[in-house]
Amino acid sequence: MLVHKFSRIISGGMFLFLVSCNTLAGSPTLPPPATQVATPTLPPPTPTPPPDPGSVSKAYLEAWQVGDYAQMYSLLANESRAALSAEDFAQQYQTELDKMTAIGVKAQIGNINQAGQSAEVSVAVEYTTALVGILSTPITLTLKAEGNQWGVVFSPTLIWPELVNGQQLLMVPLLPERGKIYDRNNVPLVAPDEAYAVGLVPVELGEDSGALEGVARLLGLNIESVVAQVQNALLSGIGDQYLPLGEVSAAELRGFDFLFNLPGVYLTGYTDRYYYGSGDAAHITGYTTFIREEELAAYKARGYAGSERVGRTGLERWGEDYLRGRTGGQLQLRGADITQFIRMIASTPQLPAQDIYATIDFDLQQAAQFALGDFTGAVVVLNMDTGEVLALASSPTFSPNLFSPGNRNQVLVQSLLNDARAPLINHSTQSAYPAGSVFKIVTMSAGLTSGLFAPDTRYTCTGEWNETGDVTLEPRKDWLEGGHGELTLTEGLSASCNPWFYHIGFGLFNRNPDWLPQTARAFGLGQLTNIQQVEEVPGLIPDPEWKRQRGETWGALDSVNMAIGQGDVLVTPLQIARLIAAVGNGGTLYQPQLVWAIRPPEGEATFTFRPIISGTLPLTPEQLEAVQTGLLNVMREPRGTARDKFRGFSICVAGKTGTAEDGGLFGTQEPDAWFAGYTCENRAGQPDIAIAVALQNRGGGSDFAAPIFRRVVEAYYGLNYTRYPWEEAVGVPRVDPTPTPTP
Repeated sequence: MLVHKFSRIISGGMFLFLVSCNTLAGSPTLPPPATQVATPTLPPPTPTPPPDPGSVSKAYLEAWQVGDYAQMYSLLANESRAALSAEDFAQQYQTELDKMTAIGVKAQIGNINQAGQSAEVSVAVEYTTALVGILSTPITLTLKAEGNQWGVVFSPTLIWPELVNGQQLLMVPLLPERGKIYDRNNVPLVAPDEAYAVGLVPVELGEDSGALEGVARLLGLNIESVVAQVQNALLSGIGDQYLPLGEVSAAELRGFDFLFNLPGVYLTGYTDRYYYGSGDAAHITGYTTFIREEELAAYKARGYAGSERVGRTGLERWGEDYLRGRTGGQLQLRGADITQFIRMIASTPQLPAQDIYATIDFDLQQAAQFALGDFTGAVVVLNMDTGEVLALASSPTFSPNLFSPGNRNQVLVQSLLNDARAPLINHSTQSAYPAGSVFKIVTMSAGLTSGLFAPDTRYTCTGEWNETGDVTLEPRKDWLEGGHGELTLTEGLSASCNPWFYHIGFGLFNRNPDWLPQTARAFGLGQLTNIQQVEEVPGLIPDPEWKRQRGETWGALDSVNMAIGQGDVLVTPLQIARLIAAVGNGGTLYQPQLVWAIRPPEGEATFTFRPIISGTLPLTPEQLEAVQTGLLNVMREPRGTARDKFRGFSICVAGKTGTAEDGGLFGTQEPDAWFAGYTCENRAGQPDIAIAVALQNRGGGSDFAAPIFRRVVEAYYGLNYTRYPWEEAVGVPRVDPTPTPTP
């Protein structure tokens, strides 16, 4: 109110002054005396005292503790700002803090001594560092009065008191050797080793084909593949350039010494972290690369020196904290000449890394990778009764050795990253496919648990289906022309009769549209398996709510499509392997795990594997037995879809074929081939296994996936390999076959 009143009074006074001026201008007559206006009484102003040394020091230190270098710079004395730009000031602080690996700073003001126009303020500083722990030191702020202001006089001693006469800080990181990765049998998967990059210069090759044959045998490549690469290079006019082919360890090179003397063959040695078998376990081990510039601050805050390579995928990434150990450090005071050691300020020893032992059997892993050949897809092998991952193969694969900076073949990294086939993708866990007829295991189970169907319920498969009553719909066909005739439900699973499962899907829709999706989720589909050690996607099990959220309505045909694993159903090979393992082991869903143990080079294990139960299948023992019988008869009965592939097979196996339509653009793609099954040998000391095979856009499940399943079983039990229908000999492909697909 006082301010408003004062404004009105001033306005009135101005009005009187203007009136007086006008009167003078209009007449020589003097105006009468002006009426006196009372002046309000205001309290005398309280002057703001100039900042004192203590408050300026406090503001400077508070800004420092939050990294506000602009505010700190504004509090400097004029002479300091004249000598140092704001950018250089901030850089000097940041450089020294980086040397210390400081991730935090605290400052506490002590005594303040003022003498005229100068002052000194003692400060206790505590740095929290990533490498050497807590550093405590006193510093002294010097301030000068400049008019009514006080300013901080900057010198490097405000960061560390011994930074005088050009003396400087030096952090010497103590890096532990990165931990190794082994398989369950102590076979090294990743370890430091002497290695060789293998390549050719085509125009330098002699007439003798021994060079190409020797390189192919050394690298485990088909000779035809090596010859084709050489010919392509020559035809492309780059035959005089180095053609990288692969890497081997020094041990793997023994017996191939003759290659050193052959013209056109180049073996370039290097020592680094080596991935044995090159791409045979690439998606399990993952790979490492150097810390990128944009990541540096975050990694340094975690105690990294910044020069390390870090895990990017697989066990290398998941186990980073185990494999890296703990970096130690020595913070030293050096002279103006950096080679002059003055004293050790602080030191923390390094802690050794731990080694990771994977659950995989490397021999089986290599066999699974070999079994896939050049197909795009995956093979997953689980211990049926524990969830241990025994093999996790994905194709196409890649060599993690390409990311080694000393490897001459590193030139292939860019082409690897640009490869349209996406070799870095783990198709076991990161690719989700339509399930096809493998899903009929779920559909049969949903039918049984609904009470609408029993194992001996009969249905006549005429080869066509249309129960919707909509005469405008084209009848749905069975994969077998003319149909299968009368089948029980268990027989329908073995024969993979599509109309039988359309019938179940339609019946379940009318009973409860959510029943089939809910059953699928109870089997572990449409969700992460929580394998953790490798990246995975959840896939998709659609349901009425999912459709509603997209502005659509769930209809009978959605359930009918789902019943044969089509529509919007998407599953990963790992999910199917876990599902089939649960069917085989009596109904227990285990969490898949890739780590058997973690232990330091010397000492006890800090982690050992134990099974983790994720859930139980919603089936009674009698219902589960009916499903198992149907899967056994897939291999045994005349109408079983895989009988021809397992006729006379000495190992007890049960499984399900699948041929999933995955049309791609305009429906031109070949279907995805599936086979999922398990062994039922019940051998002491050799656990039964569950296997899922998925081949992208390959063809019929029985024709392609089932033979690969058989080969993996043969590898596990030490049997001779059966030649694939598409091979001239084991491991030697011939021209692509075109068999008739089966579901």
